[in-house]
Amino acid sequence: MPIDTVTLTRADVAWLTGMSDSWVRDRMQAGDLPRPGATADEYVEAFVAYRVRKFEIADEDGTLNKEQEQARLAKEQADAKAMDNAERRRELASLPDMMAAGAGVIIMVVAQLQQIGARVAGADIKLRQRIDAEVNNVLTDLSMTRIEEARGGGLDEEEAAETEGA
Repeated sequence: MPIDTVTLTRADVAWLTGMSDSWVRDRMQAGDLPRPGATADEYVEAFVAYRVRKFEIADEDGTLNKEQEQARLAKEQADAKAMDNAERRRELASLPDMMAAGAGVIIMVVAQLQQIGARVAGADIKLRQRIDAEVNNVLTDLSMTRIEEARGGGLDEEEAAETEGA
């Protein structure tokens, strides 16, 4: 079978390139590699082009160009300093801080939702049990939502097929 007609999955591309599945996913999302379903030939061409771009800072003899490497390092340091300054000015928050804030809000909302049955039903125990059961069902459904989906990652096609089949 010719290489230009074989289509590959993300796992196949990871194996072919010797990289992790998450590295391949990141390169696909960045547009460096084609999406799943492209031909093996397309992946090979894209991977070679990516590696060439990645190592263009090397001279003809294979050694790193000192000026270009220093410029790259200076840019990285400037970016890091800009991020620190933005965080200090409170224009930017760290991911752990945002996750902690989000978790605090979720805990507060869950506590409020669990009190609905007592507030609405009052002394009617059967009504309170029905309300509590429905609130708990909704909270259970919400707790099943994956963090990756909320952050925009979601399931890939293979994982979605596995989840639906399970």
